[in-house]
Amino acid sequence: MKNLLITLFLLLGSFSGNQIQAKDKKFPIGYALDIKKITDEKIKYIKGLGIDYIELAGIGAMLEKNLQETTVDAKWNVRMQEIADILKRHKVKVWSVHMPFSKHLDISRLDEEGRLRVLEAQNNVLKVLKPVKPHIVLFHPSFYLEKNVRDQRAMQLKKSVESLNKSVKALRATMVVENMLGPELTVGDRERPLMRTVEEAQVLFKTFPKDVGIAVDFCHIARPENLLAAFGSRVKTLHVSNGNGKAEDHLLPCDPRGSNDWNAIFATLERIKYKGVYMHECKFNDEEEIVECYNTLWNNYQTSKKSKH
Repeated sequence: MKNLLITLFLLLGSFSGNQIQAKDKKFPIGYALDIKKITDEKIKYIKGLGIDYIELAGIGAMLEKNLQETTVDAKWNVRMQEIADILKRHKVKVWSVHMPFSKHLDISRLDEEGRLRVLEAQNNVLKVLKPVKPHIVLFHPSFYLEKNVRDQRAMQLKKSVESLNKSVKALRATMVVENMLGPELTVGDRERPLMRTVEEAQVLFKTFPKDVGIAVDFCHIARPENLLAAFGSRVKTLHVSNGNGKAEDHLLPCDPRGSNDWNAIFATLERIKYKGVYMHECKFNDEEEIVECYNTLWNNYQTSKKSKH
């Protein structure tokens, strides 16, 4: 039923041959791809669809999940060079890298020894990324929090961002911090991660270096256009999916179960003069769905603009 609804949505667009073509295509598109799934065949296929950028996902595989060790096995140096070579052959670039995250890899950890250990692990990962030349390096601000320690966590986050930003700049990349899901402050006996609202994100970013940007996740917050508008030129990358800000659904943007207003989102991206990649982090069966969905939504937006004149 879900696939039928998405197919019907796509059929509302205009087709050229077998694929929907975008009118006056505005943003280059990309999608998150697990590092274990990058092959010559896969990259050749997505290049043929018109996808020129990827976000490296699954980076957590480089580290021991409970952080018993902070080192990265030498095999990952080999793998990153393999990935760099594959991408170069097909003229696809790494736009962004999603850095590892978990309870143990939380860069806002209260215990100073543990926080420094997390930074050591994250820095070891950054060193391995050099061959793929990422433009953006993305971090989560925190994992779920204990109750009533939010301010202390924010102070720890500030220190970590200042330190990691130096390492990211050494890669000639831009550091970003992603907004997190948080329709309510608490869930069970825990608090939601930091950066759960527009207001909290603004307060935190006042403490960050000015060259640190924000990654806006369209699933983590209702009406993401408000977060885009609030941050303007500090929006450096996106996580595009459909949702309602209440759950980690990460639906294909054309999935009607989500409630994002795509015309409002595109209009805001144009208004803030967003210059990055329209990076998808969403569920799909085939990458062709991502391209066709983007083109459909963009064409709908162009039509809506003309109807207002």
